[in-house]
Amino acid sequence: MPRLVQSAPNIMRDLSVEVSARVRWGECDLQGHAYYASYIPWFDLGREKFALDVGVDYRKYQIATTDLQVRYHDAAKYLDELVIKTWAAVPRTLTYYYEIYRKPGRRLIAEARTVHAFVDPGRGALTSIPDEMHEQFVRFVEERRKQTRASS
Repeated sequence: MPRLVQSAPNIMRDLSVEVSARVRWGECDLQGHAYYASYIPWFDLGREKFALDVGVDYRKYQIATTDLQVRYHDAAKYLDELVIKTWAAVPRTLTYYYEIYRKPGRRLIAEARTVHAFVDPGRGALTSIPDEMHEQFVRFVEERRKQTRASS
């Protein structure tokens, strides 16, 4: 079975962002393993970091999550230091890809994909990505690619 990130269309893996988190006791079961639903806020953390780096203020938009897929490879455990790596692809919807690693050793413990649609607040109907956000995303991509070329 291909990994989610490997099978992702239009993914900009070279434009990933990373953010760290620590597994808290309240996110674990009695064995000290992170409960499966605890991963969702970690994906949110990665998505928020990506949006902030792009310069997008989510408060200006109504966004609905329309799909979530997760593959678990290993258990995150109490007090594990995690690295959440996040990429995005932007066709008509906003699709994010995530990999969560245990910080020491960079062992992959989970990967995911979330899809988000924009909601027209006046009609309550799903709509495509707003032009303003798309332009911010394009500027981010161009700037990151320039930085990558300059450092090569």
